[in-house]
Amino acid sequence: MIKKEPIEWLDAWAEEADKDDLPRALLIGDSITRGYNGRVRELLKGKAYVDFIATSYAVDNPLYQTLIKSYAKACDYAVIHFNHGLHGYHMSKRTYQSKIDKLAKVLSANSKFIIATSTIVYKEGNKRINKDWAKRLAQRNGAVSEIASKNGYVLNDLFKVSEGLDVSLRSPDGIHYNEQGFNALGDVVAQKIIEIL
Repeated sequence: MIKKEPIEWLDAWAEEADKDDLPRALLIGDSITRGYNGRVRELLKGKAYVDFIATSYAVDNPLYQTLIKSYAKACDYAVIHFNHGLHGYHMSKRTYQSKIDKLAKVLSANSKFIIATSTIVYKEGNKRINKDWAKRLAQRNGAVSEIASKNGYVLNDLFKVSEGLDVSLRSPDGIHYNEQGFNALGDVVAQKIIEIL
């Protein structure tokens, strides 16, 4: 049986989709990616077109695999930035790593590939780290690092970036960020993409 969350959502966007005079980048992820995609688009204006697909579906859900592969194949992406680890809490490190590793091989076949660690999670109110998620993120971010090292992908350590962000840049829910916080993450993502374009 496929495990789902109370709310499942999907959001995707492609601006100037009919143009091919600049390279095109694809951001794949969850709500964190959805939050910083606008900043990345702003910083890459005139250098690349930026599309994104973000969803709460877990990577072990067959629908997720179909959605992401289909979206990535619909365009000739010069760079793909992948950042999806804050959903599907039920997955073990082994399952998460296996699903991401197989998906990354497909996504990186014709595009330069950046894989990112997931951002830190606090308890609501941002006064204490969420210990349950801290254990899960240590496993998942370890898996992402192993996948990057084994396959020669560029690693974007957004977990480390998020650890250094002031609490004033965070949303009260302990997971997300305000506009300035998302911009700080978007700055790092955009720079990584620029480096390998």
